Amino acid sequence: MTDLKKIEKAANELKTVENVNRELKRIASVKCRLKKQKGRADYSDKMTEILQQEQILKEAKNLIKPAKKTVTTYTQNDVDLIEDYDELAKAIRTIQSKKTLSRWLTTIEGDNDEFRNAEKIERMLIERRKLIKPVDDVNIRKTDVQKIIDTIESSGNISQGKIVELLKNVIQ
Repeated sequence: MTDLKKIEKAANELKTVENVNRELKRIASVKCRLKKQKGRADYSDKMTEILQQEQILKEAKNLIKPAKKTVTTYTQNDVDLIEDYDELAKAIRTIQSKKTLSRWLTTIEGDNDEFRNAEKIERMLIERRKLIKPVDDVNIRKTDVQKIIDTIESSGNISQGKIVELLKNVIQ
């Protein structure tokens, strides 16, 4: 069991996901080197310590940037929040794949909770797709414009060239 205070401390020290990933990579290297030294007297103590550090870093990473909710656990509220047509299409493909994989988990086709849940989520996603239209070339998504506004506001003094670059990306 990991200590929440250690997780918070690690998250506060490392601050960004990139720093956590760098530290996780370092710990993985240490663990890999240690695996080759099974004859050490303190092997189990060192390995336990490294595995605990690795777990703390993984949980700190989730604290800094929580994992995105998976399509198979979507509720109606999650489906209603989807505004991007491409994201919606990807979610539909994902849930259809889940349906295919879970169809024959029992001897009777589709007679399991996983399959029924996948069907329910697929229906919700397809209903949502009827409400959302794909963005064509002449329109711009409000969310894209909002991202640019947020970037400009958060950075304080952003260069004119960077603003032009962001706007060009929206047009393309």
